[in-house]
Amino acid sequence: MIKIAICDDDVKLSGKIETLLNGECLARGIRPEIDVFYDGSPLARSIIKGDRYSIIFLDIEMKELDGITTARMIRTIDKDSLIIYVSNYESYLKELFEVEPFRFLSKPIDEKIFKKYFSQALTRIDKAEGYFQYTYNRKVKKTSIGNIVYFESKNRVITIHLNDGTSDVFYDKLNDIQKELESSSQYFFRIHQSYLVNYKYVCRMNYSSMTINYGNNEFCLKISENRQKEVRRKIVEMIGDGNYTE
Repeated sequence: MIKIAICDDDVKLSGKIETLLNGECLARGIRPEIDVFYDGSPLARSIIKGDRYSIIFLDIEMKELDGITTARMIRTIDKDSLIIYVSNYESYLKELFEVEPFRFLSKPIDEKIFKKYFSQALTRIDKAEGYFQYTYNRKVKKTSIGNIVYFESKNRVITIHLNDGTSDVFYDKLNDIQKELESSSQYFFRIHQSYLVNYKYVCRMNYSSMTINYGNNEFCLKISENRQKEVRRKIVEMIGDGNYTE
């Protein structure tokens, strides 16, 4: 799961950013948790209490606590969050450098630029965190979770398939891997006793199969009959539609 904060006293704009984020996360198979704040004070209090956000969309001019002061408070506690300023006011650029902003979005928001910056933020986050670690022949290895296409299990031997076309093996239980990845920012679907799939690489699906695409590879993996309802339920949960029925 990726935690994102939006802090802007413009309610309409905050709603637009939230909608754009949900759309981008859905397209990428990422689980977002988005908190919206309408002033810097509640955001700062949230972080002081222990909340941490991978990305913060932050307005500069707000009534109670402005974005620059808010960012200074955040940086005393959290050095790692990516702050994307959303503002019409470019005269603050000198002050912005003090708090290490990641990007600067001008108002009104250009959706293409928004998507570009969000993609760049995810790339930065993938490089900084989100690794899956495993051991084989006493060697500890790790890979970015975002690069994992799917896990395949056979007789407790796990094959990890990566988006560069390579694979590796190690001993583990697919149930344990599934539990470990539940807190990651990527959606992984247990579609079969033997398959745990990163939804990021699913290009098509029906009740009985998922089509995986990465690089120049495209192939189908079977969804076992006893897991079809659960897979559909998770898809509906992910897109936020409450109309699912058994």
